[in-house]
Amino acid sequence: MSSWANRGIPCRRNLLQIPEGLRPTIITRAQRPEVIQSESFQENEKQNEIIYPSGSEDSSPTPDMNAYSRSYPVRKMELNPAPNAIELRFSDKSYVFVILRNIRTTHDNDLWMASYQSVRRFYTNKIIIIDDNSDINTVNGKLVNTEVIRSDYNGAGEVLPYYYFFVNKWADRMVFLHDSMFLHRRFTDAELNGAVRFHWHFSNTEIRNDRKIGTYLSMLPNHEGLLEYANQPDSAWNGCFGGTSIIDLDIVTQLEEAYSFFSTLVLSIKTRKDRETFERLFGIALYFTKMIDEPFSNFGNIVKYPGAFESQISTPDQGAYALSQKGYDTAIIKVWRGR
Repeated sequence: MSSWANRGIPCRRNLLQIPEGLRPTIITRAQRPEVIQSESFQENEKQNEIIYPSGSEDSSPTPDMNAYSRSYPVRKMELNPAPNAIELRFSDKSYVFVILRNIRTTHDNDLWMASYQSVRRFYTNKIIIIDDNSDINTVNGKLVNTEVIRSDYNGAGEVLPYYYFFVNKWADRMVFLHDSMFLHRRFTDAELNGAVRFHWHFSNTEIRNDRKIGTYLSMLPNHEGLLEYANQPDSAWNGCFGGTSIIDLDIVTQLEEAYSFFSTLVLSIKTRKDRETFERLFGIALYFTKMIDEPFSNFGNIVKYPGAFESQISTPDQGAYALSQKGYDTAIIKVWRGR
């Protein structure tokens, strides 16, 4: 076919056709500044190791990074706790922070690092990072008092912190955060009260798939009471936004022992719609068993959060500004990115 016939089809430029002095610098992934920065944090055990095809030229000298500084700014990441950070304890109970991480882009990578740093700004407690099927290499190596778990259950999302908390029993209580959530201040005593407290809730009249709820509840042992309660039109449960909460290990243990709740769902939850259903299943189980008391969430209905579900608020700084403009008091900033 002639070149005229192919005129609308984009083709790759042959660099040999460009004079040598004008050719762009070829930079391999191993030489990109954000990858070099990430690898510099690695210790002996490689985390999310980048594996190159055999024969790739990843050992050549690193080019001048200034040429790429606009596209890939190299930022210093503060890994140590702030000087005034404290250990979170309340009612003589120990706490662990669990951050659920899923990285698809470099922006996602920035967000989880900011989430880690926000905890270290206020608290010295152990942090567990649960990685749910991330695509790209990231920093893990020199995080302070932190453990990274790569989930064996891809897509299980919000179920994972509860499942691994039950299995590992890191502390008396867990503070579960998404990688798009950031501590804005320390928790108050009132926010730490109760055996379980959602960060935010939503009404059971919000978008729901009753058939999907019934299907998942039917998978659980001893599910009859849960299913009957869920099917009652006047049942007064609320959903747990993002599945996130501050929760006692005892509550997690009771749900697991009564219904194999987390060990069953971690094998079944795979998609975003499944994870939205988990937000409702978790609420149903806690309300039916009367394990949760009012106030059931620390920061109220998520639909009243400033800029809720608006993707233009995509960084912690933008989120903090939106909160200050509305006078909204919360210990946790949330941003949206629509994954």
